[in-house]
Amino acid sequence: MKAPTVKILEKPADRYVTTKNGQKQVWSQKAQLETEKMRVLIEVDIDGPSEAHDVGQTYEWDVTEDLVPGRFGPELARRMTLVPLGKSQQKAA
Repeated sequence: MKAPTVKILEKPADRYVTTKNGQKQVWSQKAQLETEKMRVLIEVDIDGPSEAHDVGQTYEWDVTEDLVPGRFGPELARRMTLVPLGKSQQKAA
């Protein structure tokens, strides 16, 4: 089974969301998530423009690292663990 890949499509963008404590600025980048059976557009949350991924860069998503216990079983963490494509093979060796 091949790990899902995430290709960054755009520069970081911000938006404001309303929380119980007022307005909060949230940063994200548009990306394409691709698996063996699907391809969808997603937003990758980042901490700010200084933490942005390079546009056009492709990463492998370490889904196993992002599994967390949830209310009804396993869930995915809000932040994605993205590994640059050559580094995931080095990590496995």
